[in-house]
Amino acid sequence: MTATRDDGQAHPIDALIEPMDASLARAVEPLQVAAILESEGLNDKIARERYGHTDVFSLAETAFSRVAAKAVPPVPDAPLRRARPTAQILHGLLYGLPAALLPAASGLVGTQWLMPGLVFTTGIGWVLGSSAAQIAYTLMGRGCPRSAGRVLRTGLVIGVGCAALTATGLALGMGAPVALVALCVTQIAFQISSGILLFYRREAWLAAMMMPAVLAGIGYIGVADRFVGLLTVCLGVICVAAVVGAAMLLTLATPDKGEQPAAEPPLRTLLRANLRGLPPAFLYSLLTALFLLQAEARYVLDRSDIAIAGAGLVLGMGVLEYRAHVFDDDARAAIRRVSYPAEFTSHGRWLLAKGVLACLVTLSVLSALPLAFLHATGRLSDASVVMAAAHVVVGTAYFVAFLLANQGKVRHLCAAQALALAVHPGARPLLSGAPPVLADVLLFLVAGLVFFLILLVPMAVSLRDVQRYR
Repeated sequence: MTATRDDGQAHPIDALIEPMDASLARAVEPLQVAAILESEGLNDKIARERYGHTDVFSLAETAFSRVAAKAVPPVPDAPLRRARPTAQILHGLLYGLPAALLPAASGLVGTQWLMPGLVFTTGIGWVLGSSAAQIAYTLMGRGCPRSAGRVLRTGLVIGVGCAALTATGLALGMGAPVALVALCVTQIAFQISSGILLFYRREAWLAAMMMPAVLAGIGYIGVADRFVGLLTVCLGVICVAAVVGAAMLLTLATPDKGEQPAAEPPLRTLLRANLRGLPPAFLYSLLTALFLLQAEARYVLDRSDIAIAGAGLVLGMGVLEYRAHVFDDDARAAIRRVSYPAEFTSHGRWLLAKGVLACLVTLSVLSALPLAFLHATGRLSDASVVMAAAHVVVGTAYFVAFLLANQGKVRHLCAAQALALAVHPGARPLLSGAPPVLADVLLFLVAGLVFFLILLVPMAVSLRDVQRYR
């Protein structure tokens, strides 16, 4: 509808810009509007005599503000902040709680089976858990909590089934111990179930239920008795079972008795409506798991120092998530303070730089912890230092990836991750013969830099589109 003046007639500026709405709507600053107006034959004289402005640029600023006011809904005075410092920063530590049980589990299963089994089941859990969470977030946004819970439960059941079949195949076909089946099932059950608890913001539940197992695992390190190790593992299985039970209850939860649950469309209908977005999300999870796990899997047995060097990224994943939410919150708040898109773009670049710097510093500090442990045990090497640096770069790249994922640019992420894989391990055969360990981890560092730099391009472009941050 065209705005009117007090006398009931259309405002002259609205009458001017209405025929040019399509072209003006694409302008991101008043200078572009001025260029459009001049291309339509307006000059300073017309701006003064017909519209009461000193020149075309003054008229363009008014026209730009009126177009923006019509196209953009008002921003709430107090936008909801999604960043939760303590809870989100601790996510990485919460995911890593079962690591306290690894020494005891290693004594029962054997290192030669423990680490390969964990690497493989971690990959399965990563792909299934993240894909199910992505679908569940979409369904929650559509007001379908029961369907979201069903997707999360299905992901848990499929993950446990895949781990059981894989470990059973190893036990029957390659002579792996039967205990490996229980280990893989327990590990993937915790991985996916803990993700469900974090999905429902039950971080305190997860920490409380796993604390007895963590304390027992730490105690076993001081005793190193096989019977104590068996008791520690059994206690760990009980704690993980409690986590699984809590996760299932959360996915089955219904509204309070006083509330009438709203009817939801069939899950098949909901998934069909979002079918186009499912394959890219699944593919990105698969590529991400492959990129990180393949870099470490070859070293879990004979070069544990290199595998340990990447632990800082695991501990810092919660920090990356938190910083991504801080960026989104600050970007939405900035929209309320600036007048022009160019101002927001400039401020957005500052927010991005601040977030990148915070992630680099935090991951560097966290990566120094495993390096200090390796130094104290006499196993620190140049290759482990380079691997730690590579994980710092890759982790910072995933901070930018979180921002792009929040904007729905999953296809961009798939392309960037595929290019990183083309560098490592894709370019590994180009190294002469069997590549030295140091050359291999340096190539992984280069792949991380490529991944990071590629992601910065769509991120910089997105800062010019103010609508994405409202």
